[in-house]
Amino acid sequence: MQVTEQELQRVRPLQFAKTAATVTVPVVVHIVMQNPSLVTDAQVYEQLQMLNADFSASNTDIANVPNVWQPIIGDAQIQFCLAQRTPNGDPSTGIIRKVTSRTGFDVPGAGNSAQDVKYNATGGDDAWDYRRYLNIWVCVLNDSYIGVATPPGNVFPAAEEGIVVTSTAFGSSGSARSPFNKGRTCTHEIGHYFGLIHIWGDDNGCAGSDYVDDTPNQAGNTYNCPSFPTTDQCSPAAPGKMFMNFMDYTDDACMSLFTAGQAVRMQNALASSSRSSLLSSNGCSPVNQKALDAAVEVVSSPNGKICVTGQTPMVQLKNKGTNVLTSTIIRYKIDNGQEVSYTWTGSLASLQGTTVQLANFTASEGQHVISAYSTLPNGAADQDQTNDTARASFNYDNEGTFPYTEGFESGVFPPYGWSRNNADNSFTWELTTEAARSGTSSVVMRNLGYASNGPVDDLLSPVFDGSAGDSLFVFFDLAAAAQTAASETGNVWDTLEVLVTMDCGQTFIPTGYKRWGKTLVTRTVPTPAEFIPTASEWRRDSVDLTPFVRNSKFRVAFRNTTNYENNIYLDNINLITRSVNPNLVEKGVLIRPNPFSSMLYVEFLEYPDELESVGVYNVSGRLVRSMRQTALVNNRITFDLVNEPNGVYFVKLFYKNKVRTFKIVKAQ
Repeated sequence: MQVTEQELQRVRPLQFAKTAATVTVPVVVHIVMQNPSLVTDAQVYEQLQMLNADFSASNTDIANVPNVWQPIIGDAQIQFCLAQRTPNGDPSTGIIRKVTSRTGFDVPGAGNSAQDVKYNATGGDDAWDYRRYLNIWVCVLNDSYIGVATPPGNVFPAAEEGIVVTSTAFGSSGSARSPFNKGRTCTHEIGHYFGLIHIWGDDNGCAGSDYVDDTPNQAGNTYNCPSFPTTDQCSPAAPGKMFMNFMDYTDDACMSLFTAGQAVRMQNALASSSRSSLLSSNGCSPVNQKALDAAVEVVSSPNGKICVTGQTPMVQLKNKGTNVLTSTIIRYKIDNGQEVSYTWTGSLASLQGTTVQLANFTASEGQHVISAYSTLPNGAADQDQTNDTARASFNYDNEGTFPYTEGFESGVFPPYGWSRNNADNSFTWELTTEAARSGTSSVVMRNLGYASNGPVDDLLSPVFDGSAGDSLFVFFDLAAAAQTAASETGNVWDTLEVLVTMDCGQTFIPTGYKRWGKTLVTRTVPTPAEFIPTASEWRRDSVDLTPFVRNSKFRVAFRNTTNYENNIYLDNINLITRSVNPNLVEKGVLIRPNPFSSMLYVEFLEYPDELESVGVYNVSGRLVRSMRQTALVNNRITFDLVNEPNGVYFVKLFYKNKVRTFKIVKAQ
């Protein structure tokens, strides 16, 4: 049973009293496979029955526990139910089937939670609220992994909390296969979820601990199904190793107990850690569905940072009642302003929803709240008004002006006009006074703190007007380090990109600036401790934004993709405009300098889509140099003619449907 759960060693003993009564935890099972029907409902029900038996010490094979350990068998007083309601209060079976194109999901390295299966965007299925549900993902795990768990204590992002079990080790029928077909992989992983560490302490020696007093010291994991007693150097005499403990690696048929100490540790985690909110969850309570119940579930727009003042509110209307919904009134207001009313008509079956567009409004500068609610479904009183209203916050900031400088010295973060995208609600760009290129502050992305690989975090600038100058550039100070030697090949690195967005962050356009490894770091020595740059470990970088944003409203995005290397810092972000040569503006192309002595530049005002190549010919008509369109860098092609003789030359631009010729002179 190969699982990657070294992060569990961060969980230390919890000193709290055990819970007084049995607790029932709501479970949602996300079955994410190319054919999710291979995991049957019966298989899910079997797995829940097995969990309830194992966590109450009522499993029939508990009789197989050797007599010496029978007195310390532990009842965790934890039970599990399939969720009866969704996070939004709709009826549920607690089973979700999601068809994916992925043949399997990776567990790439230590401290990874198999995060791809936990996000819609990567072929998985988004978690339900971890504060109210235990999320169990069932999928195909690659590379012989059969399970992985997140420990308590907010070690992982909220969106990744839960356990993952491969489909062949889930339940006892259907897709389950021997020797992992008695549901014990789930039992083992949920043990981790509630704070248990492997019984051998994960050190493969006698110095480690699982922080439980009544489990024997054990040197390493146990595979297969050994005979009792089995000893090792840590427990050299009988009874030896407690290999039948659920937190070892033996086959399902040979696992049969938690100890009393393990039970108390799980109860403590449930009572006092990030798991404590499960105690008040109503996920196991059936929904009392009314006949007439319309709800505005979500205000989808405006939401967050907006870039234009004219806004069209969009809301998600849902029929939560049993009767068909044919009409309702939807009202909205901005802050404490006047209500705007809209009458919706249509036909929504029970638990069906639709997007409704409301009347436009004009936003003012600042932070605002939009509130929208439904009333009078089918012309009658709403029988459950608790779910009628949804709210969203949004803000509009005035555009930035050129030249623009942000040194992060105001103490407010994000600064005026800036915002962050932090999809996983984990580490993201933050203000720091630990280092700065100038002044006292900068911003940092703490990649060293991430317990998983691949999350993306954006730091987005204010809106700027690309028509404000002929050319536009962004300059910034950068400091970065990595744990891995820059010469290492095949490593997956932290990455910094500069992108632009013309639609307020809905889509992004690469600018060509994308650096990682040796092209990114400013400290070349591998740094396993948290990187804090010295004054000499900063670099000034720049990007020509002109080809991407001319004549458009835009924002600049600094995108960090973490791969558990080390911190990246930014400071002194400047956006400036520069004037373009009037001849280039007038003619669209400029050959300069003329006369020239060595280097010759062919510049285009706009990217020449129809251009195929550029050739330089001498006065006799002989081709001296030629370059394809692909040689363009920032709309410029450069020719080095230092070794050519003085005289007259001709530059020819070969387009798909025409040729343009320019006369130039070389003189030294």
